[in-house]
Amino acid sequence: MEDSAFKSRLFEDVLNGKTPKRVPEACGVNTCAVLELAGYNLRQAQYGYSKILDATDRINAKYNTDTLIGTWPSMPYVTKTIGSRTNIMGSDGFMQHPNLRIMEDDEYDELIENPLKYIWDKQIPRAFREFSKPWPYNAFALLKSFLLEREMSDIMGKANFEMELKYNKSTTPMITGISRAPFDYLADYFRSFTGALIDIRRYPDKVIQAVKAIKPLMVRGALASCRGKNPNRKDNRIFFALHMATYMRPKDFEKFWWPSFEETIWDIYNAGFGIVIFAEENWMRLLDYFDKLPPLCHIMFEYGDLKIIKEKVGKKHIISGMYPVSLLRNGTKEEVTSKAKEVLDIMAPGGHYIFDFDKSVLRAEQINWDNFKCLIDCVKKYGEY
Repeated sequence: MEDSAFKSRLFEDVLNGKTPKRVPEACGVNTCAVLELAGYNLRQAQYGYSKILDATDRINAKYNTDTLIGTWPSMPYVTKTIGSRTNIMGSDGFMQHPNLRIMEDDEYDELIENPLKYIWDKQIPRAFREFSKPWPYNAFALLKSFLLEREMSDIMGKANFEMELKYNKSTTPMITGISRAPFDYLADYFRSFTGALIDIRRYPDKVIQAVKAIKPLMVRGALASCRGKNPNRKDNRIFFALHMATYMRPKDFEKFWWPSFEETIWDIYNAGFGIVIFAEENWMRLLDYFDKLPPLCHIMFEYGDLKIIKEKVGKKHIISGMYPVSLLRNGTKEEVTSKAKEVLDIMAPGGHYIFDFDKSVLRAEQINWDNFKCLIDCVKKYGEY
């Protein structure tokens, strides 16, 4: 029986550029999927900890994954407390991020001149309704959200660690902090997805100045999210989910998106932290850019040609993803394991690889859970070096 220390070492080896005894797997399963699998209603169960912890305990007792699955809820009680417009609960209880415009196109100069002041004075009150109220109501909302987040971190952090040991899961953290690509932040929290793409045509110089102004805040936020972590261990890693890049023309990507992102990554790396990147959608035409980043970035891919990605990216960086989670719903056990072996045959040689899905399991009905168990067992046996 593999214990927690053995599984932790698998990830430590990969993250430090060594070949482990077998391929570790980090198949992502969302808290909502775990709650539904346990029979809970999402609109009720996410307002508290007891049902989340019960569901997490049950699923991790049943499936011998390398990492704890179903952890870290979306905290709708916090977003409700601050009146969030950027993260809202849908009618089915699932948290969503709408395409929301916060900043008007005639406000670029304000953002560029003093981004922190603009965020404090305009972005935050517009994005979070409770902060737009007069004092002391806005101060109470801020205090409540701070205390709720700290409570969640304390309770879930302690419970997750205990379950990792109880069910022989890795305790090596895959992510210890979070940040965003500057252009993605401009799109997600200022101008919206569609607004940002229009702006690069109408106000190209303003957009470039804006992402340059935002970049230092992305670095500061990343380092702040890792406060207390050892800054000289590259297995303490900052997470980036890349949203906008694949929706842009190559020349626009190179001009507006990539430069500030590359600078952000290098600043964080030089501060002593490693990098985790979720390359959303299909990055095949942009793969060569990853060679400009520091070594051993952990890059999670959704789609693409396995062999080309292994050849172009896998020598310098750590790769994961691209196993089609849809196969777990529609495929037979033989098809599920056959695909896993195909992926492992291509990606495992030479190390620098963590087995994972192309996207997380978000809802319980998304997969056949017997197939999930079959897949996990297959990866452990076939993934031995």
